[in-house]
Parts: sequence; C-alpha cells; structure tokens
Amino acid sequence: MITNIDCVGIAMPEGTHQPQRDAGLKRKAWLAVFAVSALFWIAVGAAAWYFWG
Repeated sequence: MITNIDCVGIAMPEGTHQPQRDAGLKRKAWLAVFAVSALFWIAVGAAAWYFWG
C-alpha cells in the first residue's frame, strides 16, 4: 500500500503563480465587446426604422 503521499502538494504545488495578464490585450478585448454591441444595436435600430419608419 502506498503511504506518505502529499496529495495536496501534487494537485496544487506551492510554486504556482498567477498568469500575467496583458493590459493592452484586455483593453482591446473590451473595445471589441463594446464595438460589436454598438453594431448590433445600430442594426436593430436600422431594422426598426425600416419596418416602422
């Protein structure tokens, strides 16, 4: 039978660190989210204008 195994140490080593996040990439991702959202609402508004205007 296997004994003296540190299961927590195997699953989560003490030397782990958080991955570095690029601030520029995060800014570009949010800009893309807002741009796509704006384009969606412009299309909805144009469709509403076309059908009910």
